[in-house]
Amino acid sequence: MPSLRRLLLLTLLPAAFARGQDPPKEVDEVKGLGPVDPYTKRDPGLMAAAAVVGYGPFAWADFFSTTDVDQALGEGRVLWLETPHFKLGTSLRSVDWPASSEAKKLLQEEIKLLRQKLPRIAAKPKRLDPWLLLHLYAQRCEKAYAEFQQLIGATDADFPAKGKLPREGAFLGQPEKFLVLLLQKRSDMARYMDRFCGRKDDRSARHYHAKSYQMLFCLAADALEGFDESGVHSHVIDGVWHNLMSGYQGNDFPLPLWFTEGLAHYHSRMVPTEALSVMVKDDEAVDQVQQNNWPVRVRRRVQHLDYCIPFEKLAAISDWADCGYNVHTQSWSRLDYLMHLDPEKVGVMLSRMKSVQPINDWEAQGAQIRVMAQKLLAELYEMDAATFDARWRDWVLKTYPKK
Repeated sequence: MPSLRRLLLLTLLPAAFARGQDPPKEVDEVKGLGPVDPYTKRDPGLMAAAAVVGYGPFAWADFFSTTDVDQALGEGRVLWLETPHFKLGTSLRSVDWPASSEAKKLLQEEIKLLRQKLPRIAAKPKRLDPWLLLHLYAQRCEKAYAEFQQLIGATDADFPAKGKLPREGAFLGQPEKFLVLLLQKRSDMARYMDRFCGRKDDRSARHYHAKSYQMLFCLAADALEGFDESGVHSHVIDGVWHNLMSGYQGNDFPLPLWFTEGLAHYHSRMVPTEALSVMVKDDEAVDQVQQNNWPVRVRRRVQHLDYCIPFEKLAAISDWADCGYNVHTQSWSRLDYLMHLDPEKVGVMLSRMKSVQPINDWEAQGAQIRVMAQKLLAELYEMDAATFDARWRDWVLKTYPKK
């Protein structure tokens, strides 16, 4: 079974650097913190309130542990935390609040919610320290998991642990928890990916640990040039949603790219940011000032039929290399429309596709699922490809702003 491919990134120039300021000096901040969480002090009551199952060391993936990762990356350089559905590690340094008022508002709401569980957190901390970031990402990942379960109409009770194989496990059918590893340095990510995944990646990647049947999302913050706190947040949500979809009932075949890219963007774009988790292809002319204003960008293309990607063409795309800016934005908009019509049916589409029994042929079954998705669209939404095109275009023109 092929490994999951890396996420493609469009990186932006950091505003502070553009004004001629020097980048911050590299500091291994986490190493000086020690293993005790300052916000729970490992108090069982506070840990339970914050949905903290435990701290490292613990089993990680493919029969190696966080101790093995620490030995590879350096002792005390990663903070480890386990929640009901995730195992997380981070070596992220303290960061400033995001610049935009919308992003600040969202972060303040997240901290307010977290303070209800962990009152030692300041009401408005000046900076987000490594332990606070770890708790924020634990909360964000569990929120994504809850939203995913709501989408498919399921709870933990629908996935009782029956065995050690996919479709038998307690975590959307997977036998072990989902993994999130947020590293500060590219060299650390490169070392992890080479040592434990047999791959050469140092920016952002999703990987399937096939021995323990676990989905990993890993990034190196230093590689995401121009991504402030909200940009990294959005990018992590994008990767986590991809992994939840892939891991749900087993990572046995690929889902249609228009569907997975669209649904992941639908949720990640709930985080206000100017950073984009996409790649602009060489033949695509995209105005950088408007590049993140997807409603306006899509509406402008929809006004001209020749600039729209017909659904039959969109639905046939099976290679990430073919997913440029316009494929991403129009896939997002297609899912935005379907979620507007009936999110429950989107969940049914996903569950029906993932309920197909695997045939151990990744490419052939991927083609089968792409055809199935179009049939489900007709069955659930009563739209063939042409009808989908027409109704989606009408909705975009009525719903998205002109500027």
